[in-house]
Amino acid sequence: MTSAGQRVGHQGRFFMTRAAGPAHPGAPTHPGEGHQLSLNEMPAVPLAHLEEVLRESLLGANRYPDPFSRRLTEAIADLYSVPDHEVVVGPGSAAILQHVIQWAAPQPTDEVIYARPSFDAYRLVVNAAGAKPVEVPLKEHKHDLSRMLDGITPHTRALVLCNPHNPTGTALDTAGMLAFLREVPEHVVIVLDEAYREFAGGQDTLNGPEAYHDIPNMVVLRSFSKAYGLAGLRVGYALAPRDIAHTLRNRLLPFSVSTIAEAAARAALARRPEVLRQVDRVIAERGRLTEGLRHQGWDVTPSAANFCWLPLGPRSPAFAAAAARQGILVRAVGEEGVRITVGEPQATDALLHFTAQFAAESAGLASA
Repeated sequence: MTSAGQRVGHQGRFFMTRAAGPAHPGAPTHPGEGHQLSLNEMPAVPLAHLEEVLRESLLGANRYPDPFSRRLTEAIADLYSVPDHEVVVGPGSAAILQHVIQWAAPQPTDEVIYARPSFDAYRLVVNAAGAKPVEVPLKEHKHDLSRMLDGITPHTRALVLCNPHNPTGTALDTAGMLAFLREVPEHVVIVLDEAYREFAGGQDTLNGPEAYHDIPNMVVLRSFSKAYGLAGLRVGYALAPRDIAHTLRNRLLPFSVSTIAEAAARAALARRPEVLRQVDRVIAERGRLTEGLRHQGWDVTPSAANFCWLPLGPRSPAFAAAAARQGILVRAVGEEGVRITVGEPQATDALLHFTAQFAAESAGLASA
């Protein structure tokens, strides 16, 4: 059986169609209408002078971008003090994930393990690669690491961990994660999706860039869509051991990151303290939202991300639909729970007003 670093050259396929439009009747359809708290976006662009950067980059819009985003690659490598050849830049971390799965699990018998519920893209990219998804239910809103290990078979080719987890916001402790990662066989590619890592603050959880050198079969994914507030520009990156990074870089199409997107990402890294101050404001607002919800009697899962999770079970769709009628978009995840993005203070106020009203109406119906 080959190791993760040896499986190269496989071709995959990817096709994804997503419906556009409001999730519920009466929901806002345009920015500025109500409060969009369903997509885990930053409430504002963290950089004060981003418009100037974008305007300057537009002056070269008639020229092709750097095919390999070399200046951004160097900036990311400098941030983590790692070699350039261990950094892979792409048009969003989900796009890089797509290539990881297509490379690691190209056969119909290949299995990819991830949690349920989790980020929608995991199932999409596994299905697009033609591999077999193996979904492991969460345990107390966290990855069930023991059950994930038990689920590994000779056909397992990849295992995806989202930490902090989407949609629950939970984070795994460092020691437990490291012990788990070291038990995963080398023939399994580990994908550590850290899209929300900046929002963990001082919580005890693994920092992928500090760990991947010790885990030869691990790929760490990071995004500019969340903490950096550049979701509309589509930039992400991977950190991986040299052989895996080389394989992924060869699979990505040249020119996949636009000049404008690269300029914005580089500006964000250059002004990282400014970005982190905005992250701190989101963390503080997350605390206010959590405290407000708990004060009203809601069960709120502790979060290390830029959203809160209400494990409402079968009540989730009704909650989300009622919120939408009040101009507040939240994300119902089946009948498991509701994910609420941390927004501006006025969005928190509106959400808490709605939840108090919803709780009162629900109590009234129950007593009727």
